[in-house]
Amino acid sequence: MKKITSAALGVMLFSLFAVPTKAQNMESALNAAYKDLQSATSAPAMQEAGNKFGLMASKWPKEWVANYYAAYVNAYMAIKEPDVKRKDQLLDQADHYVNILNAIDASRDESLVLTAYVAFSRFLVDPANRWKKYLDIMNTNLEKAKKVNPDNPRIYYLQGIPIFNKPVLYGGGKKKARPYFEKAELLFEKKGMAPSVLHPYWGERENEDYLLKCEN
Repeated sequence: MKKITSAALGVMLFSLFAVPTKAQNMESALNAAYKDLQSATSAPAMQEAGNKFGLMASKWPKEWVANYYAAYVNAYMAIKEPDVKRKDQLLDQADHYVNILNAIDASRDESLVLTAYVAFSRFLVDPANRWKKYLDIMNTNLEKAKKVNPDNPRIYYLQGIPIFNKPVLYGGGKKKARPYFEKAELLFEKKGMAPSVLHPYWGERENEDYLLKCEN
């Protein structure tokens, strides 16, 4: 009986320590890949970082955060990619991971925001022909995210971009978009915690760029 109890205790201890190790390994890998993505100055370097996120999503297929970043990086690369056909290929990959992360937890505000971001990336491929479908998807998901967590800065950052790019004649322009970027800025500052990939923090740098554009 004593041997059985000792064995059971050993299994319990292994389980307790194995879970944090897995989480720590995943977080470390995601952090490293995200830093590579942020510092990438060429398409090959960006693709290399993107491949790392894809490998992590394969290694941890049931982890929301692994699929989140695999989706994010493909949408991010699609925006930077000049070739239209390649853009849609990257966004097909982004949609694949978005479907997985939404199957894991579609109710999170970050799931809704990322779904909106991928839709926005689709719109940018061909704005003249895609604005109706994909801006509707984007705006619907951002409004849902706002109900879940109105303090998510990425909501207002993304809402501001189409307004910034819309002609003044049709209710857009710098003046109309600026309040969205200002609100996002305040919420980014309000977070007040050390950046961690486990709690998405992308968009702050880009939001600052739009604020500068609004001033010029």
